[in-house]
Amino acid sequence: MIKKRSLESSIRKLKPIGKIREYAERAHKQVYLVGGVLRDILLGREVKDVDIAVTGKGEDFTRAIGSYFPLKRDMDEFRVKINGIDVDVLGLGTTEILVDLERRDFTFNAMAYNLMDKRFIDPFNGVKDLEGGIIRALGRKNIVEDPIRIIRGLRFRSYFDFAIEEETMNLFKEYAYRLPESAPERIHMELISIFKGDNSHQAIVPEIFDEIFPGFLHMREIEGGKVTDNLLDHSILTLKMLNDILKDPLLFRQYKRKIEDYLRRKSVGLRLAALLHDIKKPETMELKGDEVHFYGHDRMGGEWFDERGRELKFSYSERDFISQLIKNHMWIHLLAAQKEVTERAMRRMAFRMGEDVIGLSVVTIADQMASTGERDEHLIGICDGIIKYYFDSKKDVERPLLQGRDLINHFDLEPGPIFGRILTQVQNAFEEGEIRTKEEALQYTKKKFIERLDRDKEDNNMR
Repeated sequence: MIKKRSLESSIRKLKPIGKIREYAERAHKQVYLVGGVLRDILLGREVKDVDIAVTGKGEDFTRAIGSYFPLKRDMDEFRVKINGIDVDVLGLGTTEILVDLERRDFTFNAMAYNLMDKRFIDPFNGVKDLEGGIIRALGRKNIVEDPIRIIRGLRFRSYFDFAIEEETMNLFKEYAYRLPESAPERIHMELISIFKGDNSHQAIVPEIFDEIFPGFLHMREIEGGKVTDNLLDHSILTLKMLNDILKDPLLFRQYKRKIEDYLRRKSVGLRLAALLHDIKKPETMELKGDEVHFYGHDRMGGEWFDERGRELKFSYSERDFISQLIKNHMWIHLLAAQKEVTERAMRRMAFRMGEDVIGLSVVTIADQMASTGERDEHLIGICDGIIKYYFDSKKDVERPLLQGRDLINHFDLEPGPIFGRILTQVQNAFEEGEIRTKEEALQYTKKKFIERLDRDKEDNNMR
């Protein structure tokens, strides 16, 4: 049972509360804790920021407390930092607190606590839904007014392991078509919040995600392998398997600390790539006799995410990372099907992917586990070998063998288009293992380019 009796003692422990109460008493303001702060206190979760609603003007209140900036000036909502904690202040004007609570999204976010008279206000039985682990929308109008609440509800489902009440889920599906009307920046923020979570697979409702990632539902039309009935279920299971791997990166036997650091930094992109890696299979399905092929689905998928990610305001680095994982997600599978993985093949991958050989490995293993339902030790061993090769060759991988100044200093070349051609070909030869040292690279350049340039000059002079 959630103990409301301990609410006041928990609130007193919040660092900003003393200063807020002190000013509210001097200014004769009514101040209410609202939204997620009460929910998190009642659930025994860490409170990272505080939301309050104040009678009168929110800007006047924040100005009196400290340095502030607007969140939604038109709604009189501002943010001020108190004792290192963000406090979001909403001015109620003359609006009653109950009217404000009626506008909110879910019952457990529509509670308030009057800091002045210590009165707990719960008009929609939010505590009861918290106790029951239920996500319940306040009503149809609240979802229609702000469809982003649909994605937020899915986020709460995965964060809290709560169930979405049936009528609320029906509302989510009914109005999901309005999600594209929302600002893409807001969709992006909610997606990032979802895919930061260890249980992000619980947030995936296909009918809703099809509005965010068009074509998502079409994966239901393709068979899913040994474990799942269709490709859509396989994709969601791949995300779950990846989440399991992220919780237990001991799957990899070496470089534990470096791998764990990488997985923390890249977790959002890894999860999105795992979920969307096969999204272009329906468009590339081809029957050849009794065999089904999906030629080019990996390349098309990577290109598709780059475009869709741009529309959803993902940064260039976010888009490039996820696109590269999708575009290359078959690479290790194809290597594993060969009798032997050569040093040259590992070298090529280490140079092309850099540290993202780690990400490609975890997505590959998650994909395989979702396909067969069990770990493939042969595949894991190959991934281990590739990652080891990357770390052993890290110094070579992270720096080009030749740079433009080397061409100027050694061959007296003038900067121009030929620089790019030379440096690219030298680097390709380095990645393929044809050359290993800077001296070899200079000899390679002289033989392949400089001597040819000299011959061309002689021929031109003779003419």
